[in-house]
Amino acid sequence: MKKFLLAILCLCCGELFASHIVGGEFELLHVSGNTYRLNLIIYFDRINGAPGAKDPNATVSIFRKSNDTFISSVVLLLDSESSVDYTQPECSNGEIVTDKLIYTTTLTLDPEVFDEEEGYYVAWERCCRNYTISNIFSQDPASGGVAAGQTFYLEFPPVVRNGEPFINSSPRLFPPLNDFACPNRPYYVDFAGVDDDGDSLVYSLSTPLNTHSQVALPAIQSRPYPVVTWRPGFNDDNIINGAPDLRISTDGLLTATPTTLGLFVFAVQIREYRNKELIGVNRRDFQMLVVDGCSPAVPPTITGPTSVLLDHTDVGAARCITVTVTDDDSTDPAYNFTENIRVRAVGLNFNDKDIPELFPAEVTATLTNGSSKDFTICFPVCPFFLGGPAEIGIIAMDDACSLPLLDTLKITVDVQPPPNVDPYFISSSPVNTVLLEGQQSGPLVFEARDDDADALLVSVVTDGFVLQEAGITYTPVIDDLGRVVGQLSWDAFCDIYDFTQRTSFQVKILVNDQDQCELNEPIEAIYNFNVILPGNADPIIDTDLTLNPAERLVTGIERKVFQSLTFDVTGEDLVDNDFLVLDFLRSDALGIDHVDSLDNYGISFEKKEGNTSLQSKVHWDLLCEKLDLENQSIVDLQFLVIDDQNKCRIYKADTVEVEVTLLPPDNLKPTMVINSLNENVVLTNNAISVTRGEQIVLGLQGSDVDFSPQDSIRLEMIAAEGNVNPTGFVFAPAEGTGSVSTTFSWNPDCSIFENGVYENNYTFTFALNDGRCFNAKADTLSVDVTIKDIVSDDTGFVPINFFSPNDDQINDYYSMERLNQDGELENILPLDNCVSQFQAIRVYNRWGKEVFESTDRNFKWLGKNEAAGVYYYLIKYSNKEYKGALSIRY
Repeated sequence: MKKFLLAILCLCCGELFASHIVGGEFELLHVSGNTYRLNLIIYFDRINGAPGAKDPNATVSIFRKSNDTFISSVVLLLDSESSVDYTQPECSNGEIVTDKLIYTTTLTLDPEVFDEEEGYYVAWERCCRNYTISNIFSQDPASGGVAAGQTFYLEFPPVVRNGEPFINSSPRLFPPLNDFACPNRPYYVDFAGVDDDGDSLVYSLSTPLNTHSQVALPAIQSRPYPVVTWRPGFNDDNIINGAPDLRISTDGLLTATPTTLGLFVFAVQIREYRNKELIGVNRRDFQMLVVDGCSPAVPPTITGPTSVLLDHTDVGAARCITVTVTDDDSTDPAYNFTENIRVRAVGLNFNDKDIPELFPAEVTATLTNGSSKDFTICFPVCPFFLGGPAEIGIIAMDDACSLPLLDTLKITVDVQPPPNVDPYFISSSPVNTVLLEGQQSGPLVFEARDDDADALLVSVVTDGFVLQEAGITYTPVIDDLGRVVGQLSWDAFCDIYDFTQRTSFQVKILVNDQDQCELNEPIEAIYNFNVILPGNADPIIDTDLTLNPAERLVTGIERKVFQSLTFDVTGEDLVDNDFLVLDFLRSDALGIDHVDSLDNYGISFEKKEGNTSLQSKVHWDLLCEKLDLENQSIVDLQFLVIDDQNKCRIYKADTVEVEVTLLPPDNLKPTMVINSLNENVVLTNNAISVTRGEQIVLGLQGSDVDFSPQDSIRLEMIAAEGNVNPTGFVFAPAEGTGSVSTTFSWNPDCSIFENGVYENNYTFTFALNDGRCFNAKADTLSVDVTIKDIVSDDTGFVPINFFSPNDDQINDYYSMERLNQDGELENILPLDNCVSQFQAIRVYNRWGKEVFESTDRNFKWLGKNEAAGVYYYLIKYSNKEYKGALSIRY
């Protein structure tokens, strides 16, 4: 094994923006039915990738291709981790270590969702690729660099086409290798995969995809996806600056001869074709490391014949050739005069990549001191295929690092098989058999012969049916060397065999002679069988909504909510008197397709079964809670009668659709009245004017005369506005059926006045709404309220200035009271308002001693034990004072 030097790549990494993505791809593999397994494969840089960047799961998104509409998200769990191998493990010292991470889940692809012809795609975005990539900008986004993430992407077809299941698994690609490349030395890797469905795969190079945003886990968006940014000098046609540059054959062989050191990212696109139609696209990203220090090496040399002509008379050694392999590295002391080689054979112009059976002995050898090694290749008696010479490549490989160097000897092999005469039918023209149902055909006999007296193999092939299920029987009669005789018979009884799906059948009798090479195509005889089924009258379905018995669509039916709809549905077969099933079919508007679902919408209908004539009644109470007029203003009710239990089980049916236009219910507007409950506060034309201190009490009544059913009504305040925001009022909404009542009350204080303005205007708006579905109505009333402050005027205010506390019941106490014109006592103090408010009265003797004090504007000073004489009073308001003298007289 040659020694080598490998530069160590020092890659920066972070917890989330970690430089860890080497590449990867999706797989969508069919399991059974509509169940699939979705795999996300990530190739992870184990040396430079941060553990925090190894996600425990991945949430991927599925989109519709036709309009890039999001369909669903799928969570894939990390299922396994394994190491990526090397072509020659001895070439690695561990500087390149890649893990293969598989995230997986099973999911059901619903045929009713995944049925669009253009197909679908699944995508996932993740940052970041390695920061030391040479051909694209891939920098740490945390440092403000140009980041490069990867969008993993897979397109897949619908799971149903033309009403039939369309089963498909995406390609399973060959696992990439950890191999590195050396400057000016050929590099190659086989990216070809396998397709479980036998579809054709075509490979091409593509610009790697980036992510929509420079975050660790971008929000997954639909197409288009951005591409990475090439560094100067690199592009789609110059991916690694090679000579020649990186290329991939259509069958997946990647080749290049690099000239520049570095780490290079590339993307391979795989297109999947079935019957020459593109049905899927997959992508794989990976990296190529080109390092200096690979030991010098020369490829081996293989020599030998380049053409071989053989016929069946050549036997033993005559069917063998010798090829010779040499390698100049076995003369190099740097390799201890030793070189390990091996050989393999591959098909070049036919589909066989490996033909190990051509080598009867060992395919490996060790060359020393310039020695050579002869390998014997022996060819079989039979050619590899008919149609011309086969081209075979004999490949000699050494053990150079990191990939073996190769030399190929191309040999044209023309093998003439042993002579053979094809078998033939005594009669081979197509046979057409037509039977009326209930008849039997006589035996249809065929005979095939082979003049070489070879054994004959008979195969019976149908065009998609099982013989026994169609009543067709194959019976072998004679099976001798060189001669076979067989017969087909047919019983066309539809009460035994099912002819409901098809009445025409084709059978091919294939006969192949079992000669030594078995390369010839079999001969065939074709038999066509057709059965003519008996007539069966169609059943008829009808409703009593019209007089037309052949109606298919009944329109013009209208019903309002709270009304009912009743009609009869009749199914008949008066001609054949067959067994019938009268059933509800579906309602597209309601989104139901089973009779049991009708009850959810208040519809009653009974499925009926029987012979000749059936009838069932439809009754629908149109109730609010069962309807949605905004989305279902026109409802279709579809019914069918089925005749499928006749002798031949031929499905016959008739349908009728009743289209009902749904209208809102009738509704009378509710009414509301408002009254003042304070006799001192008059409500006139819904307006009130009060002086602060007068309490506002309003009574509100609402009523609704609708019945069957009664409406629920709600009385509420919908607006409270004013030049100053109204606060402190009391109102509670009221709910009920038929009638409701509530009150509004408010006794505001001085806090309602602002900015020196002492007259406020308010408007309170009330609404009475009924709850009649789809036709709600309301009554509204507004009450205007004016609130003024109390007018306080001290004009003419003369405080009382004497009293005589002598208990004679005349002026016995001091107060601010006097008799008015009605002979009643009244307080003569100026009225309190929001500007001027009484605070206190104080009385002092002539020596200045306070002898009385009160904060009650209705104060009374009895003056007991005070001497007669002059006293002084101080009446204090919030904004002024009144002073004067008063006398006590006895």
